[in-house]
Amino acid sequence: MFRQACSGYYTYAFPNDDLLPKNNSYRNTRNGWGLTAIDGLDTAIIMEQQDIVDIILDFVPTVDFTRNNAKGPRDAQTTSLFETNIRYLGGLLSSYDLLKGPFQHLVSDGKKVDALLQQAKTLADALRFCFNTPSGLPVNLVFLDKQTFTDSSVMQNGDYSAGLAEIGTLVLEWQRLSDLTGDPTYGQLAQRAESYWFNAPEVWPGLTGGNFSVGNGELIDDYGGWTSGNDSASPNTGPDLTMAGAFSGQVVQNYSEGLACFIGGSFILGSTALKNKHYLEPGLQFAEFCANGYRYAASGIGPSMYSWNETILSNPNYTNQTTQYERAGWFIPENLALGGGQAPEAYWRDVAWAYTIAQNKTLRVGSGFASISNVLEADGGEQRNFMASFMLAEVLKYQYLITAPKQGIWDVIYGEDKAHPIRVAARTPV
Repeated sequence: MFRQACSGYYTYAFPNDDLLPKNNSYRNTRNGWGLTAIDGLDTAIIMEQQDIVDIILDFVPTVDFTRNNAKGPRDAQTTSLFETNIRYLGGLLSSYDLLKGPFQHLVSDGKKVDALLQQAKTLADALRFCFNTPSGLPVNLVFLDKQTFTDSSVMQNGDYSAGLAEIGTLVLEWQRLSDLTGDPTYGQLAQRAESYWFNAPEVWPGLTGGNFSVGNGELIDDYGGWTSGNDSASPNTGPDLTMAGAFSGQVVQNYSEGLACFIGGSFILGSTALKNKHYLEPGLQFAEFCANGYRYAASGIGPSMYSWNETILSNPNYTNQTTQYERAGWFIPENLALGGGQAPEAYWRDVAWAYTIAQNKTLRVGSGFASISNVLEADGGEQRNFMASFMLAEVLKYQYLITAPKQGIWDVIYGEDKAHPIRVAARTPV
């Protein structure tokens, strides 16, 4: 599956960002820097796909990370700090760590590996201006070429807002860049931004709202949960309490997004890292909950929203969720990959294999894979015409790791964000 996806992308889209597999075309949604290639490089490394690794390593030094290269009429002209960080910076640093560590045998020319770090530094330097605000909280959407902010997050009072996912998802990559370059300022920028979250007033014990004022760093709403805009910050901290739903103030909203399906993996990994079995059982239970969403959907692909409130379920906006399935189906492999080390491996591999069969049946289209419009139909309904980079970077990586021998990457201390393994400092291995 990985090689098919790479072949379609390389043939019809490379060096652009995204493959449109139905009509063998492409789009640039993330700066036109070859998103799928760089986001998926560490997957190719872990799978030891030598030819694919070689192609991407030769490509990386040619990218100008100081300018947005997406110039087409349908391309995104703005740059997202959040997306650029988790896809590009994470992909570059992860690939560097892997090729300097357990997979160094894949490269004979060390200069190609060093170029990954140099390009990561160039990219971070180009994004530094995002933090040039009164509080140090970054502005997410910017015009990279002009080094200016867009007005997409400007509030009525003229201040900018910053989302929790944006301020809480930078630390792993930016601190790792500081560790590797010896320049502490990268980590300091991210740590300062994250500190506003840690010091914010709690809506629920350990939980805050999701939007902050860039002007003064204060929390400006009380909505949160493991939801879009908030979710990515959560796995970068240690697990403590389990709240799968969303909340608005003290009102709990009894639904959970498919995005929250990494809760299980986060708790399982936290149990291992902290050597505390207390976190294992809720992790396994939530992984099972999400796996059931895949089992009971006719397509074998899980939904983008889980609800346990019959009043909500009777609402047509939720029973007909065709607009919500575009991104369905990539967090469950994370639960399975992490759960496999703490639960009977044969069981989780069977669950993962059923998901793989469903993917091949419903998501395979043209020269690659694409999302589906309705998981409640056996054939998935209409197939979209877009292969997201995380299909290679996240989904297929986790599915491989579920069945791969526990060696190489597993023998070294790694933290991971968006399925990019990044080496972190620790006293004892995880």
